[in-house]
Amino acid sequence: MESRILVVDDEKEIRTFLSMALNKLGDYRVELAENGKDALQRIEKEEFALVLTDLKMPMMDGLQLIDQIAKSKPEILTVLMTAHGSIDSALEAMKLGASDYITKPLNIEELLVRLQKVLEEKQRFVRLRDFAAQLEKANQELRRIDDIKSEFISVASHELRTPLAAIKNAILLILRGKTGEVNETQAKFLSMAERNINRLTNILNDLLNLSRIESGRVQFNFQNVILKETVEFITSSLRAQADAKKIQLGIEAPEQLPAVYGDQEKIEQILTNLIGNAIKFTPDEGHILITIKLLPRNESEVHGDMLSASIKDTGIGIPKEHLDAIFEKFYQVEGSLHRSVGGTGLGLAITKGLVEAHQGKIWVESEVGKGSTFTFTLPISKGERREPYFRYIFDREFRRARQNLSPLTLFLIEVLDQESEGRGVLIDQLEEGIKKCLCRKADILLRRKKQKILAAFCEADLKGTQVILQRIEGEIEKNLMQGWDLKPVIKVGTATYPDEALTKRELFGKAKERLRR
Repeated sequence: MESRILVVDDEKEIRTFLSMALNKLGDYRVELAENGKDALQRIEKEEFALVLTDLKMPMMDGLQLIDQIAKSKPEILTVLMTAHGSIDSALEAMKLGASDYITKPLNIEELLVRLQKVLEEKQRFVRLRDFAAQLEKANQELRRIDDIKSEFISVASHELRTPLAAIKNAILLILRGKTGEVNETQAKFLSMAERNINRLTNILNDLLNLSRIESGRVQFNFQNVILKETVEFITSSLRAQADAKKIQLGIEAPEQLPAVYGDQEKIEQILTNLIGNAIKFTPDEGHILITIKLLPRNESEVHGDMLSASIKDTGIGIPKEHLDAIFEKFYQVEGSLHRSVGGTGLGLAITKGLVEAHQGKIWVESEVGKGSTFTFTLPISKGERREPYFRYIFDREFRRARQNLSPLTLFLIEVLDQESEGRGVLIDQLEEGIKKCLCRKADILLRRKKQKILAAFCEADLKGTQVILQRIEGEIEKNLMQGWDLKPVIKVGTATYPDEALTKRELFGKAKERLRR
């Protein structure tokens, strides 16, 4: 298909010469304009691939024309012709959006080569843009399917636990003889059913836990935690399992270690998963050593000083090709011992999610036949600090938006001028109301407890942000302003990536600045 070129020059001889040369020697359809204003009128009514314009013209010069085209029709390519030998004008044209420039007197062969090169670049750009649009459409569909999958897992896991609990209670009543005498064969099969119900319940719990972690719905209670004491407690609770396989459990830790800042229950879950796995995959009469040490800032590669905990075993080890994927969902290493111990393949994915929610890191080193060492880090407590879970969700959602080339809007909502008790009640109501205003099930709403602020992360551009903001303001006015002696003041601040901010710091800063207005 021939490309349409608009030649703009106030000299009729040059216009005619260029028209004849380009029509004869190039596969182009050439139209003519005698000045910048005439060119702009033609551009408004017709489609052109490229505008070839002179620099010096009456009424509107070439630089002004290029600037106007860049603003109103950025898809049109522009090339500047100048007879004045000034590189400054050519550079200025390039800054304004020109694709190239050429000097007079014109060398028609050079001109054709340059025009062809510019048009080929345009075609490549169009193909890349179309490909990017297709990828974005595919990504949106994959995200939609992933949202449906996550929602299904969450609902199914939650709904299946209730009937399973009822079935288990019925079996236990029968086993205990509450419904009549049970013979040995019946007891054997009932016990088998109970074990499988317990196994299925554990699978459902893992699915539900992972779904909550991924969707940001896990509740964390951050406090000072003595990691050594927690390790000793979990080791003590799992010692019976280790003793059954004659496995030696040991702990190495300095006497004086600072507290970590984390959720006690979640840290216990991390340790239970890792030490439990070490026991499962270590043959009889093996050894497991848990080591705790201070990891200085220059070694931690994260925010501030950290404590590290390493669980080293003398188990079967993990092949090198599986190490990178070992923390992925449903991933299990093939092997007879792995199949014999069973599992969902979710334990390490859950563990990784919980560690990262504390702003920590987790990794594994292993050698087949010699054993594995799983190490994770947790931040040292330094008194009052911002919630690590908010930072984790913020980091994750911003990274996801950048990788997927998708928008991300941060909403900050704060209640002012309320007594502490009334503020807590109002924030509870506000949290429930804002959930109704968000567009996607994957949108995340968090409560920043220390600042008494709600934070929402939404995949929305500026237009979508305005829609959500109007919903929030309507919800506040309709349902949250009534019944208070002192009318509450609720402020909302927003910022959108990449339209308004290109970094996490800019995104948070702009949303906070608008919150404080």
